[in-house]
Amino acid sequence: MSTSKSGERSRFDAAHELGHLVLHGEYQVLNRPAAEQEANHFAAAFLMPRGSVLGQGLRDATAARILRAKRIWKVAAMALTHRLYELDLLTEWGYRTVCVQLSRLGYRRSEPDGIQRESSQLLSKVFRSARDDGETLATIAAAIGITSEELKDHVFGLTLTTLAGERRGDTTPLQGGLHLVT
Repeated sequence: MSTSKSGERSRFDAAHELGHLVLHGEYQVLNRPAAEQEANHFAAAFLMPRGSVLGQGLRDATAARILRAKRIWKVAAMALTHRLYELDLLTEWGYRTVCVQLSRLGYRRSEPDGIQRESSQLLSKVFRSARDDGETLATIAAAIGITSEELKDHVFGLTLTTLAGERRGDTTPLQGGLHLVT
């Protein structure tokens, strides 16, 4: 999971990966195009259920209407637009028109008015317990066979946490000017 994506796009990525787990299990090759498309369909249906979308009266929705409606499901504007097209609520022409309008507004690559990224309650509890047990970032990383940098890349941004360090005076810069003592 990329911590550099918007909250909406991260939610879709998580639902996409859940789709792989549910649909493909551990025995199928996931890099085939059909598997990616199936996981995308799963993610769209999981985050924007058909009945819920139909209930909002979004047939032939404009870009402005989509930008208001995307907040209901906390999804990216382009993802909702695609879902409306999948559900035959937008014609091909309407879909293309809305995509062009959203692109001009900056929604092709990001979510200008995005939601706050979600954090993991489970990871927060795990790190709190590890900190209480005297663990450091370095000891946790070593225990799972990765570097401290890799651990930070995988979990920071998904959880707010601090780990007590041994205060050797060396610090590692984190986002926002924060420093992590290891």
